[in-house]
Amino acid sequence: MFFFGNKFYVIFISIWIIALYFIVTTFHSISNNDKSSEKRIEFLQNELNLLRQNYRETQSNPSSTHYLWEELKHELTRVKRQLIDRSGAKTIPKQVPSLEYEQLRRKIETQARELSYFTNNELQKISEKLSENDKFKWKQVIERFNDQSRVLLASIRNLTNVDGYQSWREYEHKSLSKLMQTRLNSLQNPSKPCTDVKRLICKINKDCGYGCQIHHVMHCFHIAYALGRPMILFSEGWQYNRGGFDQIFQSPSHTCNTSMAYNVSIWDQNETADVIEIPSADFLKSLKDFMPMAIPEDVSERLIRLHGNPFVWFTGQLMKYLLRPQAWLTQFLEEKYNTLKFETPIVGIHVRRTDKVGTEAAFHDISEYMKYVEDYYIIYKYQNPNINVSKRVYIATDEPLVFDDARTKYPDYIFYGDKSVAKSAQVNSRYGTESLKGVLSDVHFLSLCDYLVCTFSSQICRIAYETMQQRTIDGAWRVQSLDDVYYFGGQHDHQQRAFISHKAVKSKEFSFERGAIISAEGNHWNGFSKGSDKANNQSGLYPSYKTEEIVRIAQMYHYSEINPITGSVQHSPTGLTDACYDKADSHFVTCAQNGNIYVFDRNLDLVKRIRCDGPCHCIAVHKRSLFVGTKANELEVRSFPGGDLLQNSDYFNEPVSASAFCLSNSSVFIGTRDFKIMMMN
Repeated sequence: MFFFGNKFYVIFISIWIIALYFIVTTFHSISNNDKSSEKRIEFLQNELNLLRQNYRETQSNPSSTHYLWEELKHELTRVKRQLIDRSGAKTIPKQVPSLEYEQLRRKIETQARELSYFTNNELQKISEKLSENDKFKWKQVIERFNDQSRVLLASIRNLTNVDGYQSWREYEHKSLSKLMQTRLNSLQNPSKPCTDVKRLICKINKDCGYGCQIHHVMHCFHIAYALGRPMILFSEGWQYNRGGFDQIFQSPSHTCNTSMAYNVSIWDQNETADVIEIPSADFLKSLKDFMPMAIPEDVSERLIRLHGNPFVWFTGQLMKYLLRPQAWLTQFLEEKYNTLKFETPIVGIHVRRTDKVGTEAAFHDISEYMKYVEDYYIIYKYQNPNINVSKRVYIATDEPLVFDDARTKYPDYIFYGDKSVAKSAQVNSRYGTESLKGVLSDVHFLSLCDYLVCTFSSQICRIAYETMQQRTIDGAWRVQSLDDVYYFGGQHDHQQRAFISHKAVKSKEFSFERGAIISAEGNHWNGFSKGSDKANNQSGLYPSYKTEEIVRIAQMYHYSEINPITGSVQHSPTGLTDACYDKADSHFVTCAQNGNIYVFDRNLDLVKRIRCDGPCHCIAVHKRSLFVGTKANELEVRSFPGGDLLQNSDYFNEPVSASAFCLSNSSVFIGTRDFKIMMMN
């Protein structure tokens, strides 16, 4: 009876899913009427053929490494996608997706996942109250719902393959990464002697495990980036390697070392000292605006457009620089890659069993992990119906018995991993170089996986997720945590904004209005999150789907010597003669005696250089036009910020004085040589 009493509920949910499915599958569908350059297509076709040939050669050559095969496969996929984009066969090439489009695309996936969490939880609660006969029928309803949810997610994830923007995403990912790595290299290796710049020191030997220590150093490095101070790392006697950090990873700096860390002040006590030490986040007295989880304001718009979790991407870039492996470690990981015969697609699971269970984390059976592994592979199959896929799982754990348990219960899966690493990760043998090699190996292979299932209460899980972002294009969604949401030790409040009002239904919930700022404490993965509305002194549970993440943005050090477009070191112009600022476009424009006009953004990063005929002495910006006075006292009108010449003095039918013009809100007034005033709207 209960089953049929809930028939309307099931029908409603089904209609909801079907409607959302049709919305998403038709989202951004545009007819193809654009033709690309034939030469570009021919070039890509030749590159594709060459890659195919190289790939076949590596497969037939026993001496070729498995690692190289995988690299060629990825490159082959990239070129195929570019070929499709350029030829217009399946997609329409576009330059840059709007911020709103990228945010909406991600929001649809988040909402679909939250709907699945909630509905599954509610259906399971109903199932527990049914008779055994009705439970069987109800199980079919649950399975049907789950299957339609997976089809929906497959359609959402395939949007990036057909919307025409994937080539831009790949380019922007590489461009931003290059910019960040150049900035970090410039930060850590200043052009001045290191003793002449303000610097920061950090000590790795915090009383905790590897993941905790690395995140402590990352916390220091985040502050170093924000302040523009090179970080000097103290690691002598490191419990994981007595010889220090530099024997495992490349030195953070070629010019700044521990001998330059003298007259040290604790940051909280003297922030302006030449040399400051960053204590553990646990002991900081206050949080600055730029501290985690903030991202730099000058790249925030690009980063929010590119990635679903901008801070994770930013942290991944800091980690990419800091954890550059020594040559021996690169070789060790490559040999292990070939020994494992590591292949994709593959899902990584990190299973904690020893010291943290019962204190920092709860016990999770292997079935809890494999539920989401199975979901991933079914969705992958729906995304790629013509591909036969072996279901692979990489296991990282501190309990060797997990391997036997997984292989016994899930014989249709191929499990990768190393029992010896699991043994070395146990409490009695955790510290030392051999144990460290095992941890590094696990983190490396977890980060190479296509999807992660782990517990965010684990530092290793979070490091693997952060490292994954260095390789994937917007990999924010490629994880399922069994406990916490992502966090960073010592962070500001995790804030969300309510975009739908909520009225509490149950006693454990709290109400809020649209626009309320919620301090999120965790997601229960059942449709509800826990948090508080501090402004109204309320706390409890709330529907996760009614809020959205707030990205914390903060002013940090401006790396003005690095070109934000090319990611290369640039030099400032000399001999400036005149300047103006366009408030509407946030551009600062200046002329130089070398005959160039320099256009900077609001962070004083060079955006455009326009060459003029000799020095210019008077400039202004009005309605997307740039007015330039030349050395011959002529007036030129150029497009802004492009710089193309639109008009010169001949346009005005009489001589004008380039040094006599001014702007109002809607017009530009120009003085002529015979003492007349002309007005342009």
